[in-house]
Amino acid sequence: MKKICLTATAFLLALFAHGQSPFRGLTPAQQQIAWSQAAIQTNPDKAQPYNDLALGYIRRARETGDNSYLNQAEAALKDSAKRVPGNLEGEKAHAMILLGHDQFVEALQFSRKLNQKTPDDILTYGFIADAATALGDYAEAEQATQWMLDLREGNIPGLLRAARLRVIYGDTDGALDFYSQAYQQIPPTQTEDQAWTLTQMAEIQLSTGHLDEADSLLRSALQKFPGYYLTLEAAARVETARHHYSQALDLLRQRDDGSVSLSSLYFLALTLDRAGDSTAASAYKGFELKALNATNEAVNANRQLVLYYLGRGNKPAEALRIAEQEVSRRHDVFTLDAHAWALCANSRYGDAKKQIDPVLALGIRDAAIFYHAGAIAERLDDHADAVRYLNQSLELNPESEVAVEAHDALAKAIAASAMASNKR
Repeated sequence: MKKICLTATAFLLALFAHGQSPFRGLTPAQQQIAWSQAAIQTNPDKAQPYNDLALGYIRRARETGDNSYLNQAEAALKDSAKRVPGNLEGEKAHAMILLGHDQFVEALQFSRKLNQKTPDDILTYGFIADAATALGDYAEAEQATQWMLDLREGNIPGLLRAARLRVIYGDTDGALDFYSQAYQQIPPTQTEDQAWTLTQMAEIQLSTGHLDEADSLLRSALQKFPGYYLTLEAAARVETARHHYSQALDLLRQRDDGSVSLSSLYFLALTLDRAGDSTAASAYKGFELKALNATNEAVNANRQLVLYYLGRGNKPAEALRIAEQEVSRRHDVFTLDAHAWALCANSRYGDAKKQIDPVLALGIRDAAIFYHAGAIAERLDDHADAVRYLNQSLELNPESEVAVEAHDALAKAIAASAMASNKR
């Protein structure tokens, strides 16, 4: 067996010696998987090759959006633990798997314990930041991120997490700067990492109505990592904002060729609806059925399901039930916003304001959140705040997904404000 294993590794080295890459055409994750499998053949009793294999599968899950790779990663970690129980690299990979499965409470608890054992490890702070951000504990996420940057100034993982928090706090210029600093340090061989970072930058530009800048970044991302599902979905949102629905649908179908997520099913139905396509109703129904089956799972589309029931689905009571279920598990800004909007749709305007005020206090600049805040204020006859928030929504992004509704709501709020002034 050992002779065969050595031959497999020698074969790879021989190809490199003759100027041939055995990994031509493979993605970075696929290359890592192949290398790790070869290393396992050579050193089957060592733990690290199994850890490397697990990381390859984790990376492959992000490359494709297919979380079944995380199960293969977990299997590799079991082999690692058999060789060296409780080894650090294996436990770090386990934290990544928990995060990949959206098991944020478990990930946070596990990462805190891991961090206590290895307080000088940058990535353990990163895992805490990831889980805390997903759960809406931005103070802990910020503290962990600051530790990352204090331990090693300008490190890529720290910059990426700092950028994400800058978005939450409404500092989009700061976020773009952090992403740009990180991007410049990513090795050119790590094409998916490059594409991911460019796509995050494009999402910021899109959210602030800078469609040409977003489009340019997304084109660069697809050149780095062709067919990347995250980039295709973002590009579809750009085309939707331009009212190019045919192009958006083409991009979404390309995106779903690789793997289909619940959120992408919702976006497809939404785009078909905006395009006036007769298949939108069946697409919504398909999304609804699958999303309902996943409401109690860690990976779900509860926020999208809430928005659907508050719109085309027209089930405000069901929307509130699901929103309350989700907000009991996590308190990130988008979950709180969806809950506030569901409360508003059920005529609980005071409760809606209590829920959305902390979101606004963080400083986040999001057109949909501003629209919801304005609509809630108007229901409470606070015309001044209604006009202010609705104007902010349209000024931030005049082509947002809620722009039409915001225009209508603003006109009504201005009229109501004028009527109230005349009565005084």
